[in-house]
Amino acid sequence: MSRPGAPAQARRLQVQTNSFKITGLPKKNYYQYDAIKSADDSQDDNRRSLKEARRRIEVFERLQNRVQPAVFKPKVIYDSDAIAYSSHVLSFGNSATFDVNMSDRGPPTARNVWRVTLTRVNAADVDFNDLRRLINGESNQLTPKAAIALNLLQLIVRQAPNLKYANNVRAFFCREAGSRPLGGGLEIFKGFFQSVRPAFRSLLVNIDTSCGIIYQEGPMPEVVLSFLGTSDSRALRIDESHLDWPRLKRFFKSIFITFTHRKGKKKINGLVPRAGRVEFEREKDGVVKKTTVQAYFKEAYNVNINPDSFGVEIGRGTVVPVELCVIEPNQRFTRKLPQELTKKMVEFTSEKPKARLGAIERGIRGTGGASVLDYMNSPFVLDAELEISPTPTIIDGKVLTTPPMQYAGPQPLIPKFGAWNAVNQRFYKPKSINRWVVVDYSNTRDRQANERFVKMLGENCQKLGMTVNPPSGYIQGNGNNVVADLKQAARQATGQDGVQPDMILVILPPSAAEIRFAVKQHGDVLHGVVTQCVRVDKIARANDQYCNNVAMKINPKLGGVNAVPQSKVLAELKKAPFIIMGADVGHPSPGVTDQPSVASLVWSYDPDAMRYEAFTAVQPPRLETIENLHGMVKQAINDFGQPPSRIVFFRDGLSESEYAKVAEKEIQDIKGAVDAIWQEKGVGKPKPTLTFIVVGKRHHVRFFPKSDQDADKSGNCPAGFVADQGIGNPIAKDYYLQSHGGLLGTSRPSHYVVIRDENFANNIDSLQELSFVLCHSYARATRSVSIPAPVYYADLVCSRANFHFNPLLRYDDSAASVSSGGSTFNIRKWQEGFKGPHKNLLRKMFYM
Repeated sequence: MSRPGAPAQARRLQVQTNSFKITGLPKKNYYQYDAIKSADDSQDDNRRSLKEARRRIEVFERLQNRVQPAVFKPKVIYDSDAIAYSSHVLSFGNSATFDVNMSDRGPPTARNVWRVTLTRVNAADVDFNDLRRLINGESNQLTPKAAIALNLLQLIVRQAPNLKYANNVRAFFCREAGSRPLGGGLEIFKGFFQSVRPAFRSLLVNIDTSCGIIYQEGPMPEVVLSFLGTSDSRALRIDESHLDWPRLKRFFKSIFITFTHRKGKKKINGLVPRAGRVEFEREKDGVVKKTTVQAYFKEAYNVNINPDSFGVEIGRGTVVPVELCVIEPNQRFTRKLPQELTKKMVEFTSEKPKARLGAIERGIRGTGGASVLDYMNSPFVLDAELEISPTPTIIDGKVLTTPPMQYAGPQPLIPKFGAWNAVNQRFYKPKSINRWVVVDYSNTRDRQANERFVKMLGENCQKLGMTVNPPSGYIQGNGNNVVADLKQAARQATGQDGVQPDMILVILPPSAAEIRFAVKQHGDVLHGVVTQCVRVDKIARANDQYCNNVAMKINPKLGGVNAVPQSKVLAELKKAPFIIMGADVGHPSPGVTDQPSVASLVWSYDPDAMRYEAFTAVQPPRLETIENLHGMVKQAINDFGQPPSRIVFFRDGLSESEYAKVAEKEIQDIKGAVDAIWQEKGVGKPKPTLTFIVVGKRHHVRFFPKSDQDADKSGNCPAGFVADQGIGNPIAKDYYLQSHGGLLGTSRPSHYVVIRDENFANNIDSLQELSFVLCHSYARATRSVSIPAPVYYADLVCSRANFHFNPLLRYDDSAASVSSGGSTFNIRKWQEGFKGPHKNLLRKMFYM
């Protein structure tokens, strides 16, 4: 679709992007083959399947390189699962089966032979005509043929580095791109993300720097000592009585090792304490006798091992001493990174825009040798006759006008570089703290320092326009009896009229997840009292700025408004009642299937769209569509108090593959909720018009100023930079908005896809302005944020879901199990164990 240029009054700005043009599409067709891999069932009645992508790729590579290289020339492209593509019809005809022996030791066995069957899918030959029509503007839809062709191009571009380096399919990681030891048996490798994307009149490869956490390679004893944080080899005698034993077992589970005493590669099934003393029966010269692992390795390999060091279990119960094991290179660590290592990772991967773009260009061009991406020598890229430009694409964009921020004073503040200073300002609508109490769990000896902070906080709230009485009490809390402390606090602050306190201020130790859980569940769910937590390590060095930040949370929690952005688009919306909504779905950790997903909806209920009420619902795990959106929207409209004329709906958390399906269903739910209310209440006025926008954060598009004069202080594009030409989707109305000023590293813009617009007559400028203005509405900050405030709030509500579940359900338990797939998920249990916010907190932004 064609796109209008920027309005004349906008400040224009040309920038570089991390997108690189592909010259031409393949001129030949590709042929699709189904690839089925199983055990050699003639030798093994229990057919096995290859569950790990890495192992499937190894089998397929061995087939092409060593078993039948003549058949697979040029090499076919394999998707690591069940499909292969060839640029020519393979010589064996429609179908062929190959036995692949994965062992270099001895004759083939049932454990080592895999059977690969390739069958041509005659109806699935891939041509690029539909994709060509799409990018040329001759088609307005991504047809199935175009989608398959696009997916094939992804595989062509990624195939060579993914065969060579550790990867997660979309990105690969290698030492050549940069690496650093993290400690704890881990390293961090830099690498590159690659994605082929259609744009209007062009096809682009989006390339971005990335990073992967990799198991430290080399002798396993060295890796174990790194994990345990010691250089003392006696630590290898660790056993089940040691506190670190369970952690050690989890860390090394399922990683691949080789050996110093023989060839071969195996996966670790478990760890065995005192491995040298393990006894087993061994047949020798026709006689079966009992021996130990220590004696066996001395006799068979003339290797001396420490009998008290642990070993690894491989295969069907075979035990190998840790001294003889070597960790294979290029193995990704896919579990949650320990907190103490996260800071090191962020420090290593954070790059200013110039450095980031330079790293990408070096990845393409190389420095004195072959590049890491190596498009020029990839057999798959060469066979497809693709040419990928090494020069970043330059696009035209514009910088939106920053909205003034209105406080209680007559003159609004004008943000600079995406931020503003609220010193000497008073909140737009300040609230009062008449009754409040302090509960202190810090265990500090310097209670006077905490009391000084409480006084400073009250004074700063007053400077911001709030009315604040002295606290009614100061309770020294007991972390083992939080509920009793909070009830005592409520009694102390409750007046003779029975009215509860406005707020309970809770001082926490630096690490106090359990106490915070109890506090929030007590306040948000069970008793309906506003709670504000602060950490003792932060208040020890508190200043006016810190106190102001806390006050910016307290005021909206009590129903106040801190500041209001001013703009023409908001003024236009205010001419009739309108609601702005934000929605998100939060999912359990990857792989966890025995916990539900949580959907949230927030909606504005004041004329300035600054205050948002929230609703949360439990739904089956991994369900992307908001299951009960119809009911949630009905509640929002009923709560609003009058029939709205307009609804603007921002949806977070959808990937590009989900836009169409999910948005269509959710638009139906929103419209259905409106229809139901209008019918039930006999509303006479017209139904509200709807704008539905998807906001995406999980993408790799970045912008780079062409000169220092075009950049902000961090080297990033200025806050308010927006691009809707050059890299946009050819069939969707979309734009990228970098709404926030740069801080560390390279800023990531948010991606907005307009699914439906009935409010702004498809005026992209108005939609961009509204999005930018709402990025200034986030009450907790005096700077514009990266996504509109209602989207941010919906995300906050999802992240607090654990406070609403019965503690016995252990919703936030990191040890949640991975389902075997045989049991039915019990959603009712979770719904019954979930409670929404207390009625006392309605129209209060308790989630701030």
